Amino acid sequence: MKFYTIIISAVAALGGLLFGFDTAVIAGTLQTLRHYFELSDAEIGGLVAAASIGCIPGAFFAGRLSDYFGRKKMMLVTALLYVVAALGCGIAGSFSELVIYRFIGGLAIGMASALAPIYISEIAPAGVRGRLGMLQQLAIVLGILVSFISNYLIANTASELITADNQWRYMLAAALIPSVVFFFLLLFVPESPRWLILKDRVQQARRIFGRIYFAAAADAEVEIVQADISKAARKVKFSEIFSPRYRKVVFIGFVFAAIAQLTGINIIFYYAPLIFEKTHMGGSVLFQTLLTGIVNLIFTLVAFALIDRVGRKKLLLGGSAVMGCCMLVIGWLFYRENLDNYFVLITIFIYIGAFACTWGAVLWVYVAEIFPNRIRGSATSFAIFGNWVSNAIVSYTFPIMLSGLGAAATFFAYGLINAGMILFVSRYIFETKGVALESIEEHYIRTTPVSNL
Repeated sequence: MKFYTIIISAVAALGGLLFGFDTAVIAGTLQTLRHYFELSDAEIGGLVAAASIGCIPGAFFAGRLSDYFGRKKMMLVTALLYVVAALGCGIAGSFSELVIYRFIGGLAIGMASALAPIYISEIAPAGVRGRLGMLQQLAIVLGILVSFISNYLIANTASELITADNQWRYMLAAALIPSVVFFFLLLFVPESPRWLILKDRVQQARRIFGRIYFAAAADAEVEIVQADISKAARKVKFSEIFSPRYRKVVFIGFVFAAIAQLTGINIIFYYAPLIFEKTHMGGSVLFQTLLTGIVNLIFTLVAFALIDRVGRKKLLLGGSAVMGCCMLVIGWLFYRENLDNYFVLITIFIYIGAFACTWGAVLWVYVAEIFPNRIRGSATSFAIFGNWVSNAIVSYTFPIMLSGLGAAATFFAYGLINAGMILFVSRYIFETKGVALESIEEHYIRTTPVSNL
């Protein structure tokens, strides 16, 4: 693999850094915003969920638009939306304006969550596709951590410009810097060669493959992609992803992406300060939240060594088991009100570590690699659309569940969901480790019997 391939994959993955930053930065502002705008639990849930709701159309249309305009052009649009959202959140004059700009940020996040995995999967050699695809997750994790660090530093900065009443503005506007950097770096990356072949721009694709692969491999890759695309008509309607030929794999991708949110990972990152407020460990809740971001990063790095070696399915099964146990333990500790020690924090760290090196590592790789070339854009968007619908539901309902049902019942519920996910993975998820993109359709037909669906 050439270093050039790593560089352009990393640039595409920067959209994931902004994805992680924008989704997690809200955690550090909730306490201030609750008092600043006098918000109820439902309004807090609505503010957090606004970004997730924006992600739904963003993810749904991104793949289809990228099939028409190209992966690179749509990533540039995504970067511009990030800029608008960061500026808007920083100067919002009312709660309604803040929700609108959070929604715009959500459009960008949804688009980035679909486009970066598609782009990376289409330029990555099969043997390292898992690790290159994981650059998206690594960038998301770095974005989450950077947002926690940024929030912590801003909250502990006393000056004439940054006060207790307006620090939330600086926290939310901080995304402006990486947004501008992302836009300018995108100007230097090439278009996806597989998309170019879909558009009959073969010579241009050949030149780009030549920069990604060594000469002989580049020519072979062009021939493989051309042969795969020529099997069917060039133009694909969105409705075709539900045809009998593709329905099975689209079902698997959609449900898989949706239930990834039911692990409960984002209730930790979005609402960590609210959770830590309910414990009796003392210390800064923002600092404890920052520690969760560090753990997330460490175990994401561990996943790099595992995903192309252990495989996707084994990681998912192991992660669901550990995460389910952790959620049940946390629920039990809240039920017994045994919160005057660091066991809750340690259990949360184990939970985050398990997610980071299993579901977090596999999600963005898997949803972009399981679909055939000709439907990848639309099918990946549809799968990630399911992810964000589920995310919006979880984001909105968690503070209501926390105040209405109590922490114990809430975490017990997520524990049972994680345990139940083992059944879905066991029955429907097929292994893709080391399988070429052009061979995956045949692979899932062979390994996933129709009777299972």
